[in-house]
Amino acid sequence: MSNDSNVDRPDFERGLRFAHVMMMVTQDQGNEAVAYVQALADLLVQKGLIQHEELEEPLERARQEVARVAMPRVRLAEMGDKYAEGQAVEIDCAARMPLCQGRCCTFRFCLTKQDLEEGAIAWDYGNPYGIRQGADGFCVHSDPATRFCTIHAGRPHICRKYSCRNDKRIWSDFDARIPAALPEGRQPAGIALAETTLRDSVDAAQADDRT
Repeated sequence: MSNDSNVDRPDFERGLRFAHVMMMVTQDQGNEAVAYVQALADLLVQKGLIQHEELEEPLERARQEVARVAMPRVRLAEMGDKYAEGQAVEIDCAARMPLCQGRCCTFRFCLTKQDLEEGAIAWDYGNPYGIRQGADGFCVHSDPATRFCTIHAGRPHICRKYSCRNDKRIWSDFDARIPAALPEGRQPAGIALAETTLRDSVDAAQADDRT
């Protein structure tokens, strides 16, 4: 093992990022292999070399075997420049925080390449590149006393685009400032298996923009 003291945290994270990118490449190649096998099976059926019914039993057996294998997932989004005009959704968070208790900061989501390259946002090493959460389930950048974001100026891109106006996890009635019932305890994310809310959050923000 090397004793090189010049390997600092940025170098370490750069190495991890390379490993995760290579993992994504491997996943893409695996998806291509699955597609190839499916196309081959379809061709064999079309040519009458095998019957479709003959595939059902081995296919189901293979599915069960694959389902028992925990597949790692890597999430890193590309959403452009988060500082560009029109990226930030305006919500009166300061006035609403005593009511909602900043519960949007308990949502799981992945960072963007820009977020990662800035080096100021903590990500979960066990679920690259999801936002890091503390033992209380809140983002580690959420002030435990006030629940305000401690990196608000450089907050993640999805935080800028997210709107809680139509999110029933936050508000029963946004305009009347009636918060939704607090959710029950959440299970911690498994290593490299956490599903993110990025797509749903972006879709909600876009739908909100259209209303």
